[in-house]
Order: sequence, then C-alpha cells, then structure tokens
Amino acid sequence: MSSSATDAQVVGYLRERGLLRAAAGPGVRLTALSGGVSAETVLVEAGTERLVLKRTLGRLLVAGDWQAKPERAMTEAAAMQALHAITPVNVPRLLGADSQLNVVVMEAAPAGWVNWKAVLLGECPDPGAGVIATAASLGRVLGTWHRRTWRDPATAARFADAEAFEQLRIAPFYREVAARHPAVAGRVADCARHLETARECLVHGDYSPKNVLVGRDGLMVVDFEVAHTGAAVFDVAFMLCHLVLKAVHRPSGAGETAEAAAAFLAAYRTAAGPAADAGCGSGDDGLLGAQVACLLLARVDGLSPATYLSPATAGVIRELALAQLAGPVPAIAGIWRDVRKAAA
Repeated sequence: MSSSATDAQVVGYLRERGLLRAAAGPGVRLTALSGGVSAETVLVEAGTERLVLKRTLGRLLVAGDWQAKPERAMTEAAAMQALHAITPVNVPRLLGADSQLNVVVMEAAPAGWVNWKAVLLGECPDPGAGVIATAASLGRVLGTWHRRTWRDPATAARFADAEAFEQLRIAPFYREVAARHPAVAGRVADCARHLETARECLVHGDYSPKNVLVGRDGLMVVDFEVAHTGAAVFDVAFMLCHLVLKAVHRPSGAGETAEAAAAFLAAYRTAAGPAADAGCGSGDDGLLGAQVACLLLARVDGLSPATYLSPATAGVIRELALAQLAGPVPAIAGIWRDVRKAAA
C-alpha cells in the first residue's frame, strides 16, 4: 500500500490481512477523516463493519518543517491495547498493526457519534450526556488510567521511549514558545524539564476534545501516538488548556465550559486518588497552572496554533498566559478568572 493508495488498494490491504470481510465494490465506503496533522486516517464502512485505518506521517501537515518518527504508530497500537484493557468501552479495540507501513487498524466509533471539539465549538448538537457530564466522564477515564498504571514497572518498561513526545510536544510547544518569549523562558523550561524527567504513569499525550468521540451511549478516546511513561500533569493540563481555548473563543458558552473544566478536574482527582496529588499537586499550587499556561501560549505561538482562534482571540490567550507565567504562582483559578473577564 503506497502513500497515495487508492480506495481499492486500501480495501485489498485490509482483506489480505483478514480485517475486512466485505469484498471491494460499491458496498464498501471509504471516508477520509480530518482534524489531525500527524496522520492519514480513513473510515472504512462495509455493511455492519466499521473500522478506521491510520497511517502516521514523518512530516506533519503544518506550515513549518515539523518532523516526527512514523514508527510511533507501534506505540499507539500498544497503548490502545493497554488502555482498552482498563476501560474497554472508552478505547477502540485494536484490530491490526503493521510496523513496516506504520499502519494501525482499529474499530470505529458507532455511527452518529461526533467529535467533542465540534460540540464545544458549537458546530454540531451534542448527542451525548451534555458538556459537563462528558467532561466528568473524561476525568474519571483519565484518572483511572493514571491510577492503574502508576509506578507500574511493566508499563514503565513498555512505554519508556518518549522520543515522539519530545518531537510532537516538547520541541514544537515548550522550546518554541521559550525562544519566542524570553521573559518567561525560565518558567517554560522548568515545565518542560518536569515533563522530560518525571516517570509516573502511562500518559496519553494528546488528551484533548478533538480526540474524544461522543454519542448517546457513551464516549471514546482516540489517538495514542505520543503515549509514554511520563508526568501525569501533562494530560490534565492539556485537556484544561483546550477547554480554556474554547471558552475564550466562544464566550456564549464560557460559563458552561468553565463548569465542565471544574467537573473534569474533580472527577480526575477522585478517580486517580493519591496519584492525582503526587502527579498534579493537592491544590492550586502552581504545577498544574504553569503547565496550562505554557500550553495556552503554545497553542498561539507554537508550531501548531489553534486554527479556530481569531488574531484578536489569540492575543487574549497570549496575554492571559504570559501574565500567569510572569507571576509568582500560576494558578488554575487565576486563569479562569481571566477567562471570565475576557468572555464578559
């Protein structure tokens, strides 16, 4: 299967490996899935069969020269298996993994499920339990993952390779904004150092609304390319960062999004138990707040800025993040206080 594979080649590839029972023809429908910059992803539907084929890219689909090893597909396959075993209804079942082509095949979410990012942006109705309930569920799922893999030797050994995380998060986010904002470079470097040295649990690495599918019957988390044994705080901060971005971008929903963020964090702390205090701090002590502020800055001035933000909104995010990073103790409460001011 080449990098410009036709639909027939994709179907043939799946059939040769026993991953698709239906024959190639009009009954098989392939739909390219958008929303990511690191892989080519296609939904394959044939009768009652629904699966997703994903091939990781060596050069990401962004304006800058952003490279990452495509072999991270095998990390995704391993993480999917490990986390499916912990929360099977919230993680796709792995169907196949090809280390030669860097391809992963997985079960698809049920028809009618939608991307949670689109719900938060007001682009489609919410078919699920509501924004706040979904956020709480995501907190419970993440907390369960972190607690179940906390300081686990087998997990630490299997996911010891953090090169993809360096290539896809540390370099394009933290190092990039440190270079662009020397006034806060020291604090950004401290945050990056913590992420590079902590080895606490299995970290998803891209726990954000775009990687959550929601439906009437539940939710599913996808995209495990940068999974690694690392700092628990990153996953928590990454989700909170994206909720802040959505709240500033869409002021009409800012109140509900703030409640969702609080529900997410509370549910995470309950599910993770002692792991939450050890990984993120027992209170608003600056560890989590600083990571959120760094990520906010990265989503406006890093290599992959949030495309839905207007220049004015990006300016608000930049000012908010820089103020927190320049202050004595970056705080989640302070970030949401500034979000509410911006929304008002």
